[in-house]
Amino acid sequence: MSRRLIAVLSLVGLLLVLLSGCRPRVYNDGTYKGFSTGDIHGYAIAEVTIKRDKITAVKLSEITEKGEVKDYNTYPYPEAKTANETMAKRFVEKNSADVDTVAKVTNSSRKYIEAVKFALEKARKQPTVKTRYFNGTFMGASEKDEFGRGIAWVTIENDKIVKVELEDVTPEGKFKFKDIGEAYTYPMVLEARDAMRERFVEANGPNVDTFSGATGSSRKWIDAVSNALANAQIR
Repeated sequence: MSRRLIAVLSLVGLLLVLLSGCRPRVYNDGTYKGFSTGDIHGYAIAEVTIKRDKITAVKLSEITEKGEVKDYNTYPYPEAKTANETMAKRFVEKNSADVDTVAKVTNSSRKYIEAVKFALEKARKQPTVKTRYFNGTFMGASEKDEFGRGIAWVTIENDKIVKVELEDVTPEGKFKFKDIGEAYTYPMVLEARDAMRERFVEANGPNVDTFSGATGSSRKWIDAVSNALANAQIR
Protein backbone atom coordinates (compact mmCIF):
# COMPACT_ATOMS: atom_id res chain seq x y z
CA MET A 1 0.00 0.00 0.00
CA SER A 2 1.44 3.35 -1.06
CA ARG A 3 2.19 6.09 1.42
CA ARG A 4 -0.27 8.34 -0.39
CA LEU A 5 -3.12 5.84 -0.01
CA ILE A 6 -2.28 5.34 3.66
CA ALA A 7 -2.37 9.11 4.17
CA VAL A 8 -5.77 9.37 2.43
CA LEU A 9 -7.25 6.55 4.49
CA SER A 10 -5.92 8.11 7.68
CA LEU A 11 -7.46 11.43 6.72
CA VAL A 12 -10.83 9.79 6.02
CA GLY A 13 -10.70 8.04 9.37
CA LEU A 14 -9.92 11.27 11.13
CA LEU A 15 -12.80 13.02 9.39
CA LEU A 16 -15.20 10.26 10.39
CA VAL A 17 -14.13 10.57 14.02
CA LEU A 18 -14.54 14.33 13.93
CA LEU A 19 -17.96 14.09 12.28
CA SER A 20 -19.17 11.53 14.81
CA GLY A 21 -18.03 13.85 17.59
CA CYS A 22 -20.08 16.68 16.11
CA ARG A 23 -23.36 14.78 16.17
CA PRO A 24 -25.85 16.12 18.71
CA ARG A 25 -26.03 13.96 21.79
CA VAL A 26 -29.21 11.97 22.39
CA TYR A 27 -28.67 11.25 26.08
CA ASN A 28 -27.32 13.03 29.12
CA ASP A 29 -24.41 11.33 30.83
CA GLY A 30 -25.13 9.64 34.14
CA THR A 31 -26.92 6.66 35.69
CA TYR A 32 -30.68 6.41 35.25
CA LYS A 33 -33.10 4.02 36.89
CA GLY A 34 -36.08 2.56 35.05
CA PHE A 35 -38.93 0.44 36.48
CA SER A 36 -40.93 -1.91 34.31
CA THR A 37 -44.67 -2.21 34.56
CA GLY A 38 -45.80 -4.72 37.16
CA ASP A 39 -47.97 -7.81 37.14
CA ILE A 40 -48.86 -10.69 39.46
CA HIS A 41 -45.19 -11.76 39.37
CA GLY A 42 -43.67 -8.38 40.28
CA TYR A 43 -41.52 -6.04 38.21
CA ALA A 44 -37.95 -5.33 37.06
CA ILE A 45 -35.51 -2.51 37.76
CA ALA A 46 -32.71 -1.37 35.46
CA GLU A 47 -29.90 1.01 36.41
CA VAL A 48 -28.38 2.19 33.14
CA THR A 49 -25.12 4.15 33.01
CA ILE A 50 -24.51 6.29 29.91
CA LYS A 51 -21.42 8.13 28.75
CA ARG A 52 -21.24 10.00 25.44
CA ASP A 53 -24.37 8.19 24.17
CA LYS A 54 -22.90 4.79 25.02
CA ILE A 55 -24.40 2.37 27.51
CA THR A 56 -21.38 1.53 29.65
CA ALA A 57 -23.05 -0.50 32.41
CA VAL A 58 -26.42 -2.03 33.25
CA LYS A 59 -27.48 -3.42 36.62
CA LEU A 60 -30.68 -5.46 36.66
CA SER A 61 -32.84 -6.64 39.55
CA GLU A 62 -36.38 -7.86 40.17
CA ILE A 63 -38.98 -7.30 42.84
CA THR A 64 -41.33 -10.18 43.57
CA GLU A 65 -45.11 -9.91 43.73
CA LYS A 66 -44.78 -9.58 47.52
CA GLY A 67 -42.38 -6.66 47.42
CA GLU A 68 -39.18 -8.58 48.12
CA VAL A 69 -35.93 -8.23 46.17
CA LYS A 70 -35.43 -11.47 44.24
CA ASP A 71 -32.33 -13.34 45.44
CA TYR A 72 -30.99 -15.21 42.40
CA ASN A 73 -28.74 -17.37 44.59
CA THR A 74 -31.71 -18.91 46.39
CA TYR A 75 -34.44 -18.46 43.76
CA PRO A 76 -35.65 -21.94 42.67
CA TYR A 77 -35.31 -21.26 38.93
CA PRO A 78 -31.62 -20.96 37.92
CA GLU A 79 -32.66 -19.58 34.53
CA ALA A 80 -33.63 -16.36 36.32
CA LYS A 81 -30.02 -15.79 37.37
CA THR A 82 -28.83 -16.58 33.84
CA ALA A 83 -31.25 -14.04 32.38
CA ASN A 84 -30.19 -11.41 34.89
CA GLU A 85 -26.53 -11.75 33.92
CA THR A 86 -27.04 -12.35 30.19
CA MET A 87 -29.48 -9.51 29.57
CA ALA A 88 -27.25 -6.95 31.30
CA LYS A 89 -24.40 -7.85 28.95
CA ARG A 90 -26.64 -7.72 25.89
CA PHE A 91 -27.79 -4.17 26.58
CA VAL A 92 -24.21 -2.96 26.86
CA GLU A 93 -22.95 -4.87 23.83
CA LYS A 94 -25.78 -3.68 21.58
CA ASN A 95 -25.95 -0.21 23.15
CA SER A 96 -29.71 -0.49 23.00
CA ALA A 97 -32.79 -1.87 24.74
CA ASP A 98 -33.69 -3.81 21.60
CA VAL A 99 -32.14 -7.16 22.45
CA ASP A 100 -33.32 -10.76 22.34
CA THR A 101 -35.05 -12.34 25.31
CA VAL A 102 -33.60 -15.34 27.16
CA ALA A 103 -35.29 -18.69 26.56
CA LYS A 104 -37.47 -19.96 29.42
CA VAL A 105 -37.32 -16.55 31.12
CA THR A 106 -39.37 -14.54 28.65
CA ASN A 107 -41.42 -12.64 31.21
CA SER A 108 -38.41 -11.41 33.18
CA SER A 109 -36.54 -10.66 29.95
CA ARG A 110 -39.35 -8.48 28.65
CA LYS A 111 -39.52 -6.63 31.94
CA TYR A 112 -35.78 -5.97 31.77
CA ILE A 113 -36.16 -4.61 28.23
CA GLU A 114 -39.00 -2.34 29.30
CA ALA A 115 -37.09 -1.12 32.37
CA VAL A 116 -34.06 -0.24 30.20
CA LYS A 117 -36.30 1.56 27.69
CA PHE A 118 -37.82 3.62 30.49
CA ALA A 119 -34.36 4.41 31.90
CA LEU A 120 -33.20 5.57 28.46
CA GLU A 121 -36.26 7.78 28.12
CA LYS A 122 -35.39 9.43 31.42
CA ALA A 123 -31.87 10.05 30.12
CA ARG A 124 -32.94 11.70 26.86
CA LYS A 125 -32.00 15.32 26.25
CA GLN A 126 -35.18 15.73 24.22
CA PRO A 127 -37.95 13.63 25.81
CA THR A 128 -40.27 11.68 23.54
CA VAL A 129 -42.84 11.13 26.31
CA LYS A 130 -44.45 14.37 27.45
CA THR A 131 -46.57 13.09 30.33
CA ARG A 132 -45.48 13.02 33.97
CA TYR A 133 -45.93 9.26 34.20
CA PHE A 134 -45.44 6.34 31.84
CA ASN A 135 -48.66 4.60 30.82
CA GLY A 136 -49.27 1.13 32.22
CA THR A 137 -49.74 -0.74 35.47
CA PHE A 138 -47.00 -0.09 38.03
CA MET A 139 -46.50 -1.99 41.25
CA GLY A 140 -45.49 -0.49 44.58
CA ALA A 141 -44.96 -1.78 48.11
CA SER A 142 -44.85 -0.26 51.55
CA GLU A 143 -42.03 -0.89 54.00
CA LYS A 144 -42.36 -4.18 55.85
CA ASP A 145 -43.17 -4.08 59.56
CA GLU A 146 -44.21 -6.62 62.19
CA PHE A 147 -47.66 -6.86 60.57
CA GLY A 148 -46.45 -7.30 56.99
CA ARG A 149 -46.65 -4.85 54.10
CA GLY A 150 -49.12 -3.37 51.64
CA ILE A 151 -48.97 -3.92 47.87
CA ALA A 152 -50.57 -1.80 45.15
CA TRP A 153 -50.92 -2.12 41.39
CA VAL A 154 -51.74 1.28 39.90
CA THR A 155 -52.88 1.59 36.29
CA ILE A 156 -52.15 4.96 34.66
CA GLU A 157 -53.42 6.39 31.37
CA ASN A 158 -52.24 9.85 30.34
CA ASP A 159 -51.42 10.86 33.91
CA LYS A 160 -54.76 9.61 35.23
CA ILE A 161 -55.13 6.75 37.68
CA VAL A 162 -57.83 4.57 36.15
CA LYS A 163 -57.55 1.49 38.36
CA VAL A 164 -55.97 0.38 41.62
CA GLU A 165 -55.63 -3.14 43.01
CA LEU A 166 -54.57 -3.65 46.64
CA GLU A 167 -53.22 -6.55 48.67
CA ASP A 168 -51.84 -7.14 52.14
CA VAL A 169 -48.90 -9.45 52.76
CA THR A 170 -48.82 -11.13 56.16
CA PRO A 171 -45.60 -11.41 58.23
CA GLU A 172 -45.48 -15.05 57.04
CA GLY A 173 -45.41 -13.92 53.42
CA LYS A 174 -48.97 -14.80 52.41
CA PHE A 175 -51.47 -12.63 50.57
CA LYS A 176 -54.43 -11.92 52.85
CA PHE A 177 -56.99 -11.87 50.05
CA LYS A 178 -55.54 -14.21 47.43
CA ASP A 179 -54.00 -16.90 49.66
CA ILE A 180 -56.15 -16.78 52.79
CA GLY A 181 -59.35 -15.63 51.12
CA GLU A 182 -62.56 -16.52 52.89
CA ALA A 183 -60.63 -17.76 55.92
CA TYR A 184 -59.50 -14.19 56.63
CA THR A 185 -61.44 -13.07 59.71
CA TYR A 186 -61.24 -9.27 59.54
CA PRO A 187 -64.03 -8.06 57.23
CA MET A 188 -63.23 -4.43 58.04
CA VAL A 189 -59.98 -4.76 56.08
CA LEU A 190 -61.91 -6.09 53.09
CA GLU A 191 -64.21 -3.06 53.27
CA ALA A 192 -61.18 -0.80 53.56
CA ARG A 193 -59.60 -2.35 50.47
CA ASP A 194 -62.65 -1.61 48.32
CA ALA A 195 -63.07 1.90 49.70
CA MET A 196 -59.38 2.80 49.38
CA ARG A 197 -59.24 1.65 45.77
CA GLU A 198 -61.99 4.09 44.90
CA ARG A 199 -60.38 6.91 46.90
CA PHE A 200 -57.07 6.61 45.07
CA VAL A 201 -58.79 6.76 41.68
CA GLU A 202 -60.95 9.72 42.66
CA ALA A 203 -58.01 11.63 44.15
CA ASN A 204 -55.73 10.63 41.27
CA GLY A 205 -53.02 10.06 43.82
CA PRO A 206 -52.11 8.77 47.29
CA ASN A 207 -53.33 11.79 49.28
CA VAL A 208 -56.47 10.24 50.73
CA ASP A 209 -57.92 9.65 54.18
CA THR A 210 -57.33 6.34 55.92
CA PHE A 211 -60.26 3.97 56.48
CA SER A 212 -61.60 3.95 60.02
CA GLY A 213 -61.13 0.53 61.58
CA ALA A 214 -58.29 -0.43 59.24
CA THR A 215 -55.82 2.40 59.74
CA GLY A 216 -52.73 0.22 59.60
CA SER A 217 -53.63 -1.37 56.26
CA SER A 218 -54.79 1.99 54.90
CA ARG A 219 -51.46 3.64 55.66
CA LYS A 220 -49.55 0.79 54.05
CA TRP A 221 -51.66 1.08 50.89
CA ILE A 222 -51.08 4.84 50.79
CA ASP A 223 -47.33 4.17 50.93
CA ALA A 224 -47.63 1.41 48.32
CA VAL A 225 -49.52 3.67 45.89
CA SER A 226 -46.94 6.41 46.46
CA ASN A 227 -44.19 3.90 45.64
CA ALA A 228 -45.99 2.73 42.49
CA LEU A 229 -46.34 6.32 41.26
CA ALA A 230 -42.68 7.00 41.98
CA ASN A 231 -41.81 3.96 39.84
CA ALA A 232 -44.02 5.26 37.03
CA GLN A 233 -42.69 8.82 37.12
CA ILE A 234 -40.59 9.96 34.18
CA ARG A 235 -39.02 13.09 35.67
